[in-house]
Amino acid sequence: MKQVNKKWTTVVAGGACVVLGTALVGFGLPEQAAAKATHAQVTITLGGWTSSPVEATLMAKELTYFEKAYPWIHVNYRPISGNYEAILKTRFVAGDAPDVIYVNNGGQSSSFMKNGDLLPLNKYIKASHFPLQDFFPGALNLFRYHGSVYGIPKDQSPLSLFYNPVMFRQAGIKSPPTTWAQLAADAHRLTDVKVHRYGLINSAQEPRWAEFVYEAGGSVMNPAMTKMTLNTKAALQGFSFFVNLYRNGSAALPGTVGAPWGGQAFGMQRAAMTLSGNWLVPFLEQTYPKTPFAVVPMPKGPKNAETLTFPVAYGITRDSTNPQASWDLIRYLTSRQGMTKWMNLGLALPSRKSLLALPYYKQHPVLKGLLADLSVSVPWTFPAGFSQLSSTTMTNETTLAIMGKETPAQALANMQQGGMAILHSGS
Repeated sequence: MKQVNKKWTTVVAGGACVVLGTALVGFGLPEQAAAKATHAQVTITLGGWTSSPVEATLMAKELTYFEKAYPWIHVNYRPISGNYEAILKTRFVAGDAPDVIYVNNGGQSSSFMKNGDLLPLNKYIKASHFPLQDFFPGALNLFRYHGSVYGIPKDQSPLSLFYNPVMFRQAGIKSPPTTWAQLAADAHRLTDVKVHRYGLINSAQEPRWAEFVYEAGGSVMNPAMTKMTLNTKAALQGFSFFVNLYRNGSAALPGTVGAPWGGQAFGMQRAAMTLSGNWLVPFLEQTYPKTPFAVVPMPKGPKNAETLTFPVAYGITRDSTNPQASWDLIRYLTSRQGMTKWMNLGLALPSRKSLLALPYYKQHPVLKGLLADLSVSVPWTFPAGFSQLSSTTMTNETTLAIMGKETPAQALANMQQGGMAILHSGS
């Protein structure tokens, strides 16, 4: 998790006070029949994070569309800079959290739901006849807790394989890998340590190796997240494949080439391949425009083709003084209409199945591989209390295995033991 100083930035979404006379139908939105004059003016706040100033500007633009549809609701957009979860916890203690927040995957969603920081949305969903069938089930279920829905997915991105087609051609490789065997062979062929270039560069963080565990038929935890499942042959097979790519020199950690993460190492052209999400596309286009790249689905494992996805949702906080207006905002932003506008900005991939065929994606074929992986993706998450284990302990154990200081089996055993200790403690 990012550790930066605590800071709030305010961006106000300006919107013209326009009364819509026509109904917005077919998008999960009710008719906007009432004029602004019949509604009391309300102001709500939206808190989230931004990957760049560009994203903040685009979100402010999106909110102007909302304010035109709901001219009696004014939205103050306040991106949170710093350790997002830690800052929000402080705001919850103070009782002044934003009305609507981004709810991340990983332990953030499970912690906020368990702690009662979010309002259940069931009554708003029912009253507004908001359909949920169009959402990817895995993405939506990530924000369910004890039968209630606490977040509506706004977008997501799976991990797919980014590769440099020029490097592939220069190495005499005609096409990107589609299997583990091809991935290992291509990574070996593309590696040239004399020029500090490796076939694959990724961090040792859990999501980068967990997808290999799933493709081998294993898992990190059971579906209910009540038991660790890293003590299986399938988990060892997937984890060992990942570790051995590094041990045989075909893969490297980002720090090996002076990069903070795999995406930057790829942009620096120190890696021929990297496993990353949709966020890497605008990063490469803006920061490394001379680096050629293409994206294909995750190479298939011995049991199946599977990868991880990272959904993000909108949720209403317990501190909201205007939960109905907050729901109106969420309903708009996650409707087919609102989500289409957000997808057309190119920042993320849809959490609605019906939007996979948007004209935008036909105009941007580089996203084809990422879109294909959505249908075989598992949402990445872990229960409350697991943040330290996932972000630090698992990364350290994986690094020790990569360096040869532990066997893959020893590293998995330590992760299994650490996870079960947390589960047994109830923390």
